[in-house]
Amino acid sequence: MQTLILLGAVLGPSLLLLGILLGERLWRLRDKRRSPITHKVLNFPGEGLRRKIAKHEDCFYESAGLAICVGPIILAAWLLARLRNIDWSKLQFGVGDYLFPVVGFAILLWCAWRLIHHARARRRHFQALEAELAVGQSLSRLQAQGALVFHDFPAGKFNIDHIVIGRGVVFAVETKSRKKPPEKGKKSAEVLYDGEALSYPGGIRERKPIEQTSHQAEWLAKFLASGVGEPVRVIGVLALPGWYTPPAGGRPSVLVNNCANPAFMMSDRFGAPMPESLRTRIAHVLTERYPELQVDPLKA
Repeated sequence: MQTLILLGAVLGPSLLLLGILLGERLWRLRDKRRSPITHKVLNFPGEGLRRKIAKHEDCFYESAGLAICVGPIILAAWLLARLRNIDWSKLQFGVGDYLFPVVGFAILLWCAWRLIHHARARRRHFQALEAELAVGQSLSRLQAQGALVFHDFPAGKFNIDHIVIGRGVVFAVETKSRKKPPEKGKKSAEVLYDGEALSYPGGIRERKPIEQTSHQAEWLAKFLASGVGEPVRVIGVLALPGWYTPPAGGRPSVLVNNCANPAFMMSDRFGAPMPESLRTRIAHVLTERYPELQVDPLKA
């Protein structure tokens, strides 16, 4: 009897958790949407090391979790082995005894929820990272034309994905990633922009990314003006890598582009070129905003 209890205590939660995760995976496989990024994304410096660090961190926490669990499991097994002479048919269970499996089951469900929650968040962040890498590499090509490019700029409670100091203006670039529908063709990859909101295939309409990009451009304009001592024109750009974005009519406050060819940022359509001294001061103000490199002595 004690052997069955031990096997149930050890294998039961594991099998239940495995079944929950398998069910979530099967549900996720029903999603036939495609990644918008179809071209190769090159690595930034340290990309391979970052992956190795993440892998070692996963193994570290796996080992730590096992070390925490091994004590109670071995203790429970030892206690059950010592109770071999008990007549289990004469045991009487009260309300307090049933509390233990209820609490254990509740904790197991909580762990399963956290695993699914963090796995989904990781997939979303990875999709966003892939989009930012694609846009960042496209923008980096502008440096050959004299542009100054900054990535992941810290702006208080939020970050601006990319900042480009062009010839006549500064661009605040916000990157968004949304999967394409299963159907292929030009229409399935087209995002319409009317100057106020985005219209994706399937009737999905979004206004929040436009408002977010506009807010970031306004913040950056005020920040640069206070830093250089004179007004600086900032244009917000919403980057949708992998999507086809026809030009919007009129003069929208926010530009929407897939940034596959960001040469428009270095054109003369945005006004006369800024003095080189002003561009240098803007770059200095932006550079000073970044935090100093901190080396953790425990990780060194």
